[in-house]
Amino acid sequence: MQIYRSELSPAFVDIFLKEIGLKEDEFELVLSHFRREFLPRNFFYVKPGQINAFNSYLSKGSTRTYTINEKGEEHILYFSFEDWWIGDLESMITGKPSRLYCQAIEDCEILSISIAEFEKLKEQFPSLKHWHEERMRRYVFSVIHRLTEVKAFTPEERYLHLLKKHSQIFQRIPLHHIASYLGIEPASLSRLRRRISSKKNT
Repeated sequence: MQIYRSELSPAFVDIFLKEIGLKEDEFELVLSHFRREFLPRNFFYVKPGQINAFNSYLSKGSTRTYTINEKGEEHILYFSFEDWWIGDLESMITGKPSRLYCQAIEDCEILSISIAEFEKLKEQFPSLKHWHEERMRRYVFSVIHRLTEVKAFTPEERYLHLLKKHSQIFQRIPLHHIASYLGIEPASLSRLRRRISSKKNT
């Protein structure tokens, strides 16, 4: 589906014109390699066994990325909202089948470019390559921070950090998904919210 400049979010345009520093004609060239797709609520962007062959920007909606253990229990690794790049990074880099689920929580609009085309553009535009390498470094740091939360923070601390980072989350994400992300039962999350609310009111 052809992408028109008027349909793009300012945040997406700023990535290429301001962060990366491409010229207008260079941006138009890069944009011509993207395609606009829609991912309905509850549909999967990628599932285990599939190869994540596209680099995709989430322009509208939200997703959850999770795993399922041997007992059939879901463990949500993170949520993605507007202005995030979604998918399984390991599968994108290695070309091997994914081990993760990435599912739309809301109706999503995605701007995608194939990994092969993106790699060619990185060679053509060194600033794009540098930006992508920096994004990968930030991703590694975010994974480390997430592991620190899981291992060292209490459920209440994880809840407060999530609320600070994504203040709109309880208006957009079902409570049972948030509980899974925090590593607690939905009933425990409800009690935690009531306890924190009562603290604020005293």
